[in-house]
Amino acid sequence: MNQERSAPVRQILGRVKRDEYVGRDAESARLIKHALRSAQQPRGVAAQSGGGLLVLAAPLAGVSEFLRQGYDQLFSRREVAPIYFALPRTGVTAVSAAIEFLNTFLLQYLAYRRDEPALCNLSLTLDDLIQLAPAADLTWIEEVVESYKRHRFGNNDSDLVRFCLTAPDRVPAQHGCFVMFDAVYLSNFADTDVSLASEIIRALTASRFSFTLAGLRREVLAAVERTGANTDTLEILRFETLAEADARELTTSAARRFNVALNDETRDLLCQQLEGSPFLIVALLQAARDKSVSLDSYFSCERLYVDELMGGWLQRYFSALLEQAAPEPEVRAAVIRLLCEAVPEGSRTASFAAWRKRLRLAGPEVAVLLRTLHVQELVNCDGENVDVSGGSEVWKDYLRTRFRLDALREPRALVVADVMAAALKRAPQSVARRYRSAASPRLRELVGQFNSQRVPQALFDYASFSASFTGATDEEVQAGIEEGPELQLPQVFHVSAGVSLSAELQRFGEENSVVARAFEKAGYTDASEVAWLVARLDSKLAADGLLVREWCERLRRLAQQLGFLRTQFWLISNEGFDEDALHVLREFAAYGSSQQQLDLLSARLNERVTPEPSAGAAEEFELVLPMGSDNELLAATAVEQVARRFQFSPEAINQIKTAVVEACINASEHSLSPDRKIYQRFRVENDKLVITIASRGIVPANIQGPPAAGKGLEQERQRDQRRGWGLELIMTLMDEVEFERVDEGTSLRMTKYRRRRS
Repeated sequence: MNQERSAPVRQILGRVKRDEYVGRDAESARLIKHALRSAQQPRGVAAQSGGGLLVLAAPLAGVSEFLRQGYDQLFSRREVAPIYFALPRTGVTAVSAAIEFLNTFLLQYLAYRRDEPALCNLSLTLDDLIQLAPAADLTWIEEVVESYKRHRFGNNDSDLVRFCLTAPDRVPAQHGCFVMFDAVYLSNFADTDVSLASEIIRALTASRFSFTLAGLRREVLAAVERTGANTDTLEILRFETLAEADARELTTSAARRFNVALNDETRDLLCQQLEGSPFLIVALLQAARDKSVSLDSYFSCERLYVDELMGGWLQRYFSALLEQAAPEPEVRAAVIRLLCEAVPEGSRTASFAAWRKRLRLAGPEVAVLLRTLHVQELVNCDGENVDVSGGSEVWKDYLRTRFRLDALREPRALVVADVMAAALKRAPQSVARRYRSAASPRLRELVGQFNSQRVPQALFDYASFSASFTGATDEEVQAGIEEGPELQLPQVFHVSAGVSLSAELQRFGEENSVVARAFEKAGYTDASEVAWLVARLDSKLAADGLLVREWCERLRRLAQQLGFLRTQFWLISNEGFDEDALHVLREFAAYGSSQQQLDLLSARLNERVTPEPSAGAAEEFELVLPMGSDNELLAATAVEQVARRFQFSPEAINQIKTAVVEACINASEHSLSPDRKIYQRFRVENDKLVITIASRGIVPANIQGPPAAGKGLEQERQRDQRRGWGLELIMTLMDEVEFERVDEGTSLRMTKYRRRRS
C-alpha cells in the first residue's frame, strides 16, 4: 500500500500535467482527506453517512480542473474509487443528464476496479459495462442495469432521475466510492421539469459515502438552502481565484507549456489584468500559441487582449453568458444598455421594478435573467435592487465594446483603436500600482492586526513626526519614537474594503480605503464601540488642505450613511501633509500618517521580539497567587526584587509595592473570580516597569474604567468608602494606570518609570 500511495500520479482526466498544476496544494490536500473517509471504514462494515464537502467556487476560478486533478490523485492512490461527473453545459435535460451520470459512474468505477484508466475515455453501452465487470461486482452491476431499464421505460421522470443519481449507493461497503459532482453549469437546469439541483443534493447527502459537490458559490449555497438538506455534516471549501504568487507561477508554467515568450513585466500584467483567474490566464496564453504571438511587451499583450475581446474566445465566452441570460436579441441589447450605462461614474444600483420597466418583461422573466447574471457574479441582486458594480474589469471592457458596436453603432475600427489605446494607457499604471501596493502594507491586513496594542503616538501624528524626525536616520527615528507618548489601538473585530460599502469609493480602488469596526480598551459596550475609516490618498507631493478636506467630508458622509456614532478618521499620504492639510486634520480630529510612518507601524505590529539577556533588553516575570490569606504580601516581595534588580530608587520601590498590594486586595475583594487566583506579570522595558494584575470573572464593582478627573474620582471615592484608597491611590503612586476588560475578566496595567516623565 505504501508503494501504491507513493506511485506517480497518472494523468487520466486532468488536462494539465501534475507537475505543472500550481497553486492549489492546500485545497487538494483537503479534498483527498475528505475522500478517504470512505476508505477508512473497516472492511466489511457498512458505512454511515460519509458527509459532504461543498466547494464554493468563484467564477472562472478553475474548479473543474481542480476536481479532475483530484480524480487523478485518488485513482493513483488505490484507496477509494473516485467518480468525477460534470454537468453538461448545453443541450440536455435533467433526465438525460442523470442517465449520463449513471453511465459515467459505472464506467469510472469499473476503470478503477480493473485499474485500466483508459476506460474512462471510452464510450460504452451499459451492456458493454456488464461484460467488463469483475466477478466481485457483477451481481450488483447487473441489478443496477436491470433496474435502470425498468425505470427508463416507465412514465415517471423524477423516479428515473432519482434512481440514476443514487446508483453509487449500490456499491458494496467494502469497496466504497467517492463522487465528485461538478455542478458549475447547474443553473442551466433551473427550468427543467425535474428539479435536478434538489435531486442531486438529496442523493448526495443521503449517501453512505463521502462526496464533493462543487459549483459557483451563489448557485450551490442557494440550492442547498432550497432543498432543506441537513447541513450539519457538510464542510465548506471556499475556492477563490489564485493568490498573486500562485498566479505568477501558473502564468510562467503555462507560457512554458505553450511555448509563448514572456517576461516578468508582462507576466505581472496578465496576472493583474486577468485578476488571478486560471481560466482566463490559460485561455489567453493558448490564444497566443494559436496565433504564434510573443507576449514579451505590454503592446503585444494588449493587442492580443483586444483581439480576443472583440472577436476571440473572450468575446465568445461573455456572449454565451449573455445569451443564456437573455436568449432574445432585443432583450439582450436592452440588458447591455442597462449594464453599460451604469459602468461610468454615478449610480450603479437600480430597483427590480426599474429593470422590469426598461426591459418590458414580466416579473418572473426578469427574475430568471437577473438570477443568471447574479450567479455568475456579473451583478448583485437581492430581489429588490440590482447593483451592477460587480464583475471583473474584463467583463466591463466587453460591455463597453458591445455597447459601442451594437447600441451606438460606432465604426468597428474606431472602437478597436480606442479600446487598444485605453488598454495600453492602463497597463503600466496597473502594474506600477500593484508594485506599490506589494511594497507597502495592505491597509486591510494592517488595520485587521489592531488588537489593543500600544504603539508610539508619533506614528499617527504627521505634524509631530515631521517636526522631530525630518532628516533623521532610521536608527534615530526608531529610538526617538520610543521616547514619546503612546497610543493604544482599538481591538478590531471586522474590516471591510471601503468599496464594498460605498459606490463613491469604488473609483479609488479596492486597496485604498478601509472601514474597521472596533472596541476601545473600556470593553465591549456601546460607549466603547468605534469605527475607524481609513483612506490612502493619491498624491505625489505632500497632500494639501483641499484634498484632505475632500476625503474627510467623504468619510464623514459614509459614516453618517452607515449610522456610525463614534468614528476615527485616519488618512495616509505617501509624502505626508502640508500646513493647510494639518489644519484640516486637526479640525476633523483625524490621524495623518506618511508612508514612512505606515511602514514603521507595520513593522512594529508584525515584529516578534525575542529578548536577549542584555542591559537594555526587556525581561518578563509571571506570578500566580491564590486570593486572600495576605498573599498580596508575596506579590509585593516579588515585585520588590524585580525593581531592585533594575535599580529603581527606594522611594519608587515602596510606591510600586504599595500599588501592587492595593491592586491585589482590590481584585480579591471585588472580582467574582471562579478560580480565585490573581495573575501577575512584571515586565521591564528599558526605562520602565510595567505591571499587570489580572483576575478572571466580572468587572470589579468599584472600577468601571480609568476614572476621569473630577466627577470620576468622586465616584471612585463613594464606591470605595470601606477601603478609602482604591484606584485613586494606585494612580497617585504610579506614572500610568489603565484598566481593561479582557475576554476572561479584568486587567489593571500600571507603569512606573525610572525617572518620572515631565
